[in-house]
Amino acid sequence: MRNQRFSSRTECPSFRQAATCGMSRRELLKVGGLSLLSPALIDIVARQASAAVKKSARIKSCLVLFQAGGVSQIDTVDMRPNASDNIRGEFNPIGSKVASMPVCEHLPMLAQQMDKICVVRSMYHRMLCHNPACYSMLAGRDVGESKAVSNQTPATQNDYPNFGSAVAKFRPAPADLPSFVSLPFTLYNGPAKTPGQNAGMLGSHYDPFLIEKDPSGKDFRVDELYIREQMNQSRYRDRQSLLATLDKQLRRIEETHAIDQMDTYFERAFSLLTTPRSRAAFDLSSEPAKLRARYGNHQTGQATLLARRLIEAGVPFVTVYAPVDHIEAGSWDTHKNNFPMLKDTLLPPADQSFSALLEDMHQRGLLDETLVVWTGEFGRTPKIGYTQSNNTNNSTGRDHHPYCYSLLLAGAGVQGGSYFGKSDKDGWYPSENPVHPGDLGATIYDAFGIDPHQEIRDPFGRPHRLIEGRTVPNLF
Repeated sequence: MRNQRFSSRTECPSFRQAATCGMSRRELLKVGGLSLLSPALIDIVARQASAAVKKSARIKSCLVLFQAGGVSQIDTVDMRPNASDNIRGEFNPIGSKVASMPVCEHLPMLAQQMDKICVVRSMYHRMLCHNPACYSMLAGRDVGESKAVSNQTPATQNDYPNFGSAVAKFRPAPADLPSFVSLPFTLYNGPAKTPGQNAGMLGSHYDPFLIEKDPSGKDFRVDELYIREQMNQSRYRDRQSLLATLDKQLRRIEETHAIDQMDTYFERAFSLLTTPRSRAAFDLSSEPAKLRARYGNHQTGQATLLARRLIEAGVPFVTVYAPVDHIEAGSWDTHKNNFPMLKDTLLPPADQSFSALLEDMHQRGLLDETLVVWTGEFGRTPKIGYTQSNNTNNSTGRDHHPYCYSLLLAGAGVQGGSYFGKSDKDGWYPSENPVHPGDLGATIYDAFGIDPHQEIRDPFGRPHRLIEGRTVPNLF
């Protein structure tokens, strides 16, 4: 009777599940003496099936708009109109497209896009200084106390990777596109290159394709993607051959990490030089003048538009840094003159470019499979003039505040027109659903179908978890 019911092993549901979810031969042998419907086999099948589900990607791309210096959440999207004057500040809230989600009066265009946005009001970490805080937000890792006290912590080869570098390794783009692009500059704090922007321990092969030019410039062009007109294909191949010869000689002189990095850069440059698809993705001149004006004819606006082009072309991960390349030189770091800086300099281009991006991506259907993240490295203190970092803060400014701040998410199944988490009465600490940058990173990796807790190795071969955070339930 049993043979009649299951005429072959492949007709048994448990065995079929085991085969299709990738159970190894060793695991099959391990349960070989057990009934095919035993709890032991069912448990293995369930675990393998679960792993297979986690490997399926829910998103194709992620665009991070990184607001260096730290945006004041109290003066933008988590306002306190009923608080005392030294907390509520000078700005008033206005209604948005979502009645329950007021925003700052100096964000009128973004107010019309709030139906696409989830405001996470409970972000937190413990890094009070810019570079360690940027590292936390860009790589999902807090650094040790020896680094945490430095406001100019430099990037190193042993750093954990930027989220985009991990995506470049585990979910790379097609060969004719870069997997990870950052623009329009490299971020610094003082003389130190901000950590978390590159691949770190994953190796320079997974560093971002870096665009260090202002896309709003009239002569903007990514020259690295073009072969000079005077160099025909034959001369190009000759030079590539010559490079290979020189490389062999260099290796005989010294095997250095710098040479290895040059190998990577040359290889990537050669692979993109003759690729029309890459050149087209970076060609802002093909965009209508009206659309370019909608994004804003400034660096932030045109960099954001270029990022949309790259996402649309198939680049999996893009990071746009704003507003300046050195955090200490006019960024969101408003220790002094917080309100005039926000009103006159910082909020207008952010309002214009971010609202244009959401409107444009929605119309093109790009938000369905793209996660957009708008964030800084931390927020600002709820109390004006209060000092808690090692910076000079006066009565017109707000200091660094990593203990509770906000970020904005859109696309990829995120519920628009909603809040996630909550800050306490005056905005000092999360009161509901605290989210660490590591949790955000784990959630991004999981959405890409990347195991956030898999093992990676540093240059010394030591094993590390890709990230320590947990995926945030109910965010998507």
